[in-house]
Amino acid sequence: MANRSYLYSLSNRPSAYADRPETISGLSEWAYCVPFSYRVLMSGNPTMCSSLISDGFAAEEDGDGEKPRLYAISSGFDAGFARLKKFFTVLNAAVTDAPYLAEEIKDGLAFLEAHRDGYLLLETIELDVMTESEESKLRACVEAEIEQCRHAGAAVDALPENVEEAAELLKQAARRPNGSVLDAFFGLQLNESYDHSRFDYPIGVSEWSEILYFGLWNRTEFEANR
Repeated sequence: MANRSYLYSLSNRPSAYADRPETISGLSEWAYCVPFSYRVLMSGNPTMCSSLISDGFAAEEDGDGEKPRLYAISSGFDAGFARLKKFFTVLNAAVTDAPYLAEEIKDGLAFLEAHRDGYLLLETIELDVMTESEESKLRACVEAEIEQCRHAGAAVDALPENVEEAAELLKQAARRPNGSVLDAFFGLQLNESYDHSRFDYPIGVSEWSEILYFGLWNRTEFEANR
């Protein structure tokens, strides 16, 4: 496994592995973590859904031949995208020593706009199986990630509309926690290392692509390959 998180846009909320969307597109993948931008995008109304990457791992079948169900996260596209636009505007004002940030923000938002759909899908199964294997514990990992997505959205909502004031609050919150909703920003690198792999909490500005390690089938493709 590649040990990445994967982000897609699609036309439905999958209720089962075979519940395929009419349309689906890759958006981004990230090694060994879920970057902050994914969580903001998924903050609209994150809900547990079925994974579309796998219907279970054969090695984990029990004595009855049942595979443990694998879960992912579904969320509406529009609310999270609106929050990401707000956050990126504040981020651009807060970071003054990253020469490519503004261009990467512009390119990222344009890419997301071009791949807009009804819903988003966040797949974290590769990260989750690094530490867990039982279905109940894998489900708990997804539930914990849903809470992280909600916290990220609440933090963005708490930023004032005045961009300069919001940028100052973001810088303070990234440096130290204070027990408020803004603690979701703690640990973000507000400098040229905003996406650097050596830090545990990349913002996730720069990596957008339709082509992901897992290219998921839409309904027509899935039925044709059954």
